Amino acid sequence: MRALLTVAGMLGHGGSPPERARVRLMAVGAALATWFLFGAANVLALHGQLDQRFGPIADPGTRGGSAFGIALLLLPVAAFLYQSGRLAAADRERRLSALRLAGATPREVRVLGAIEVTRTAALGAVVGAASYLLLQLAARSLLPPGSRADVDVPPLWGLAAMALVIVAAAISGMRAGGHVIATPLGVTRRANVRPPRWYGLLLLVPPCTIYLAVWLLAALGDAGFFSDGARLLMTLSLVLVPVALMRSAAWMVWFAARWVGRRAGSAETLLAARALEADARPWGRALAVVGLTVSVGTGVGLVEADFLAIGRHPDPFWVTSFVLVSLALLVAIVVAAAALLVHQAESLLERGPVLAALRAGGASERELRRVLTRQGLIASVPVCGLAVAASLVTLAGGVAIQGVWSLLTIGHSLLMGGLGVVAAVLVTTASRRRLRRAIAPERLRTE
Repeated sequence: MRALLTVAGMLGHGGSPPERARVRLMAVGAALATWFLFGAANVLALHGQLDQRFGPIADPGTRGGSAFGIALLLLPVAAFLYQSGRLAAADRERRLSALRLAGATPREVRVLGAIEVTRTAALGAVVGAASYLLLQLAARSLLPPGSRADVDVPPLWGLAAMALVIVAAAISGMRAGGHVIATPLGVTRRANVRPPRWYGLLLLVPPCTIYLAVWLLAALGDAGFFSDGARLLMTLSLVLVPVALMRSAAWMVWFAARWVGRRAGSAETLLAARALEADARPWGRALAVVGLTVSVGTGVGLVEADFLAIGRHPDPFWVTSFVLVSLALLVAIVVAAAALLVHQAESLLERGPVLAALRAGGASERELRRVLTRQGLIASVPVCGLAVAASLVTLAGGVAIQGVWSLLTIGHSLLMGGLGVVAAVLVTTASRRRLRRAIAPERLRTE
């Protein structure tokens, strides 16, 4: 074990710039995961009834749901960590294969991968915990003396949150590079050339038909069932929409890229579609989180429209609740966009020689930027569009009885879908500097 730690220390001091960037990004992701886990633990540590201005964490009945909502923010963080781990994956796999050729056993290579990732995750978890506690200490100093909200994170829960982040990182480190096959005769990398599966779309059938089923039950039975139980059934069925999107987002990206590629009328569109078709899974994973936020945002819009339709006054509890949920949705989209940005950097790193050859052959930098922009549009429009359509169809019963306030629900859903598309396009805009480096003439050198 001492020899493995020595080798891990030697490998930690080297590495290319992309590998060092991957370490920093994974540390940031571990810090974010620790932040959200500490936030959920902090909410669960509260006791009694608090001031209504604290929103959903003020009421003991909604406090558990608030903690669960904070914990759900780990989904976009997981997508960000996965994409960060793929950065400079080819260099890492060559290094693992070289260790195998040098005599290291598969178990020793897995342990080295776990040590490398665990060290980064531990650093990120410590930084995340320290920054959270410092910010919480500053916030608690603003509370009045004796406030019930003046509660610290329980030490055991905090340690458990940090341990969870580190253990998850260790498991992912042990699994990394498992598809690399090293033999004494050479090293080969196997690429997954199979298209994604479409079976996840079947999960959209129950939520999209729930309104018809509820209407039939109401027509054949008690008419009051529609107003009493339909809203609950539609809300529960809405949970299947993000699950279906997460299971089928990669296939939708692949199918849209294939469809656009066959009908492309320009070279930029054709290049963007073929690049997506060859590697649709990373876009699908990140956009699945965006689809989740669109579905949740549609549900939030329905609740807000109901709140306004019955003429309630905007008391502090509801105002704070809506603001916090909207902020959480915005954070989820931002983190998912960061995951897409990391994937864009990885893609430019791997396809740099191809893009540089296109630039040397006469393609302008503006045309190559249009390729990236159309790639973002081709990937994001079908996923976000299906998320909006499926969410609105699922909640059609609730939207139908809202009258003019249904426009708020529809507008909220369209706004969330539009933000997802805008985030994907902005990612391509933020990659201009990296694209300029990727198409530099130096990338054409092979020595």
